[in-house]
Amino acid sequence: MERTGSIRRAGWVVMLLTACAACGCQTVKTPEEAIANSNIPSEFKKVSMPEYIIEPPDLILVEVLDALEGRPISGERLVRPDGKISLGFYGEVYVAGLTTSEVKEKIVLHLRKYLTDDLLGLWEEDPKTQQPKPVEPRDTDRVFVDVTAYNSKNYYVLGDVGAPGKLPITGNETVLDAIQYAGGLMPTAAPQNIRLVRPAPPGACCEQLLPVNLAAITSGGDPTTNYQLMPGDRIIVYRDPIVRTTIFLDRLAAPFQTVINSMLQTSFTIRSIQYSSAGINAGSSSSSSATSNSLLTQPGAR
Repeated sequence: MERTGSIRRAGWVVMLLTACAACGCQTVKTPEEAIANSNIPSEFKKVSMPEYIIEPPDLILVEVLDALEGRPISGERLVRPDGKISLGFYGEVYVAGLTTSEVKEKIVLHLRKYLTDDLLGLWEEDPKTQQPKPVEPRDTDRVFVDVTAYNSKNYYVLGDVGAPGKLPITGNETVLDAIQYAGGLMPTAAPQNIRLVRPAPPGACCEQLLPVNLAAITSGGDPTTNYQLMPGDRIIVYRDPIVRTTIFLDRLAAPFQTVINSMLQTSFTIRSIQYSSAGINAGSSSSSSATSNSLLTQPGAR
């Protein structure tokens, strides 16, 4: 059953492979003309995501209508880093890489160690023969499984944006949405140099490096490069070349500025010590002269 999740990813891989073949994606910039003629999902060409695959740290709801007295099964379960959920008294079940229907089936089969088939709803009366007939574990109406928090699928916005980082994906976000959610572009950003990096899923031929024409999206209303985001996408907002050059020159000049500042500070300290010494010597000479003059003016002085 653990291997079923990898099979379920086939739809996801096929969808990206189709887009990959249509645009001839490589690890270099893909021309916008090729993108416009491809079937890459974008603002007005969105596609439905494949069936959701549960992974850590998703939160799933497990409800069993009839369980042992004093041992109910109800509430949300966190998918732990080891891919398991806890059912308390009833033990643990490995659910990572499975869909909700597959998780339901696995939980029902696991609970047969503790509960009868009647409590699990694995028998029903045939309306024609009035005889009991078996029910598939995933079709029982006595156990309910659903995802309540989609935490394992994310995309990333990096570079010169207000709040770079990881954001959860719902299946409806576009590049423009992602930039807005990340706080917009910084003044140091280069709006003409934004890329969408799409990693290759298992079985795909190559990564996709797609250009984002933000000016056409915002000012011209052109949805060509306003791509629909997929799990794992990286949006990179590069820094303006002038700003990068300025920072580079500042880094080159920083060691020399440190040396010059140290030399100036040392010179200033030496001069301060010299001036202080000269002032003390001058003060001592004046004090001696004043003492001699005062002695000469005293009565009886010769």
